[in-house]
Amino acid sequence: MVHSSRRRNFNKKKGHEPRENKWRDDRDAPGNQGYREVLKENEKYWEYYKQQNVFPLEQFDEFKAALQRDLPVSFRFQGCHKDREQLIHEMENRFFGKIVEAEDTAVCVPKSLPWYKEAYQTPMSRTAVRSHPILAQLHNFLVTEAELGNLSRQEAVSMIPPLLLAPTSEHYVLDLCAAPGSKTTQLLEMIHENDENPKGMVIANDVDMKRCYMLIHHTLKRFRTAACAVTCEDAARFPQIADSDGGLIQFDRVLADVICSGDGTLRKNPEIWKKWTPQDGLGLHRMQIAIARKGAQHLKVGGRMVYSTCSMNPIEDEAVVAQLLRDSKGSLKLVDTSKMLPELKRENGVNQWKVFDRDMKLYNSLEDISEEKMKKVIVPSLFPPTEEEAKEMNLHYS
Repeated sequence: MVHSSRRRNFNKKKGHEPRENKWRDDRDAPGNQGYREVLKENEKYWEYYKQQNVFPLEQFDEFKAALQRDLPVSFRFQGCHKDREQLIHEMENRFFGKIVEAEDTAVCVPKSLPWYKEAYQTPMSRTAVRSHPILAQLHNFLVTEAELGNLSRQEAVSMIPPLLLAPTSEHYVLDLCAAPGSKTTQLLEMIHENDENPKGMVIANDVDMKRCYMLIHHTLKRFRTAACAVTCEDAARFPQIADSDGGLIQFDRVLADVICSGDGTLRKNPEIWKKWTPQDGLGLHRMQIAIARKGAQHLKVGGRMVYSTCSMNPIEDEAVVAQLLRDSKGSLKLVDTSKMLPELKRENGVNQWKVFDRDMKLYNSLEDISEEKMKKVIVPSLFPPTEEEAKEMNLHYS
């Protein structure tokens, strides 16, 4: 199974201070000439991922077909809602039986995710769910309950980072790149799950003022709590925060869901198909390292940090993690999460990858760079670790 993003967990050690192959917009109806079909093909993209070894090559056809399908609908019920089980029971009894009785092969009943029982997913797209007469009532139910704050319509892969962070009511949590807020909401639910008035809190940050407004609107207006503060700062320069006694606050949990190329979001951002090149990942690499490094600096000794992207690119994932581990000089260690969410299908990380430029020219080392402008783009941290480094880093952890 191919996932649209890659996650990495760290613990801080004591003693140290990181269907048809075309998409149509929902509004692309007959007579609506403002939208055009997007061909779901990009030869550079296919060739790039054939070379990167992030999944077995025999799975390539499955990988390609998955990206060319519509994004499935997924949603989850609020984790700390006292009537959560009743809402789930109501949904299954009011709507699922009718869907099954209709015996319409085009309709798929949402199923609980095996690794997150309060979350559901159906392979049908949002457009299909919204427009199909059998599903109209279910769609209205989901919209209403989402507005009331009882559930969140959230991509399944987006639910993973908070689950791996697993904050409790005692924890101080820093979400460095929080907008639009689905993960922030999930984190807030988790610290409230066993305590209506948790001692901990979530600091939700984003660099963009408009996105911060969106974060407040979508998160705090639906989940009213005093255990959250929203800040508007550059995540790579996030400042130290002092408590009432003047002491600096370190965080038990840090989420660095960084700015990325989004090349794993092709199913919901189809414009990426025509414009993607390997340059996208190269251009963001140093910013991603800076944000991850800042997150690690704010992490308490013994704390846990998740670094995540919406990209499958090793340049944006393993290469960033490798540099963060180099910088930490042993104060961080990568965590093997294979026993967490055991029913989640996943691939191992990679220790080796290839560096390509916009035109798919391969660079095996810095010595391969002849153009002066590329010397500013191709930096040492882009390249895979040495054999000795790889043994220490454990980038293969899933």
